[in-house]
Amino acid sequence: MDPITQLTEIFSHFPGIGPRQAKRFVFYLLGQNDSANKKIADLILELKKDIHSCVRCMRFFTDNKKGALCGICSDEGRDKTKLLVVAKDVDLDNIERSRSYEGLYFVLGGLVPVLDKNPEERIRQFELKREIERNQELKEIIVALSATVEGDNTADYLRQIFSPITAARGIKISVLGRGLSTGTELEYSDMDTIKNALKHRE
Repeated sequence: MDPITQLTEIFSHFPGIGPRQAKRFVFYLLGQNDSANKKIADLILELKKDIHSCVRCMRFFTDNKKGALCGICSDEGRDKTKLLVVAKDVDLDNIERSRSYEGLYFVLGGLVPVLDKNPEERIRQFELKREIERNQELKEIIVALSATVEGDNTADYLRQIFSPITAARGIKISVLGRGLSTGTELEYSDMDTIKNALKHRE
């Protein structure tokens, strides 16, 4: 298999990227000089050296040591009574840009497909349980997932497995309001849609 085909196949596995876009990436790289391509390659190799996962919310952030808290989790000004659960880091970034939420976050790392037999392998449910148990100030868990079948199924699953803890402690579990249209990925929602979805959560 030639390099163009191999790279096209690799890029097509990126989220939201189809074969045509993947091939455009390859031809873009072919049009760059060697130093530009080397810089890209070096950055890819360096990516994980200074990027770590926050021990609380699990989001990726730049830091020179493992086991540290990200800037959001270490911010004493954040509202510790609210925990907003998202599927991936890019969803968290999008909500932060909306400036409509001041609480804490947790990144699930994925969604649970309908009829999946091993949902605990798809998401960080044990880490989420640990965070819920750790935070004794918690009053509300906001499940902020995409308005898709998998997003709805994951929200139902989270409600089910955490109901004993939330019921015992009086913690409310809410979901985003349907200002977020059915079938919408949270990653691609605009700021006003996110604000309305948070405001009208149920």
